[in-house]
Amino acid sequence: MIKKILTVVVGSLLAVQLAGAQVDTGSSTGAQALSEARSAPTSPSAPATETVDVVAVSSGKNIKEVVVVEEPEKWWSVNASTGWDSLYMFRGVNILGNGHGLYWLGGDVGITPWANGTFTAGIWYGVGTGVDYQELNVFANYTHSFGPLDATFGWIYYYYPTLDHISQNELFWALAYNAEVGSVTITPSATYYLNVGPDVNNGGWTQPAASYLLFRVDASIPVYQEIVSLDPWVGYGLNFDFNSRNDGSFFNGGNNFELGLSLPVQITSWFSVSGYVAYSYQWQELVNTDENTWWAGASASFSF
Repeated sequence: MIKKILTVVVGSLLAVQLAGAQVDTGSSTGAQALSEARSAPTSPSAPATETVDVVAVSSGKNIKEVVVVEEPEKWWSVNASTGWDSLYMFRGVNILGNGHGLYWLGGDVGITPWANGTFTAGIWYGVGTGVDYQELNVFANYTHSFGPLDATFGWIYYYYPTLDHISQNELFWALAYNAEVGSVTITPSATYYLNVGPDVNNGGWTQPAASYLLFRVDASIPVYQEIVSLDPWVGYGLNFDFNSRNDGSFFNGGNNFELGLSLPVQITSWFSVSGYVAYSYQWQELVNTDENTWWAGASASFSF
């Protein structure tokens, strides 16, 4: 029975080109840039600066002054996170099938050598529930901010140790605009992913020129001070010979529509937790995927 389930899973994964993923609840810029359909790229974390206003207090002839205290700008960051997803949804496809979720953990390091520019490198590892599935991702990217506009270029390496050691390299480009509307932040973004090999005859799982384009809008709505917020998102994916249908045919055009809502809670300055629920509608008879799909997940993140 286990062999039968594994055969179905492997066949489905190969049919959709074994697309890897990163969860939407990742806390760092690098981790979020890796995610294709559950988190839009966001701007790098700003260097921490704490300022205390100068205040003169007069008491007779004595004047006391509170000196301004400013922390040095932080040029590095370290992030780690772990979590669980009830389904492994990647670019509109239910990779492991209904009833099989994903446990994952990841981490990254960010360096800001100059103003408005951040290099990020990290690693992510996922294990399927109920199936023999493992996935390792290694990624690196650079984000430059032009005011509220963030431009990102990056590379992702996917490796599947339980699936005949199949691997794949992918490049991506992203633009995201951070708009402040009162206390609400709205971030529309576009991300383009391009597979660059190896090809299916040399240990890869797709054609080198296969690609995927994601349009997405994220928002962050404060609920309680800077501790709790509601973060809804909506996305629309375009497929270019990347995903396949149940009959094995590849296609170009609209892939799926997705929306979701997460609830991040900042426990301390360095520790946060988050839960989310999401929905996807697809009309292309994507392999192994229902027309309407609901799933949920939770995560914990550490940032230093």
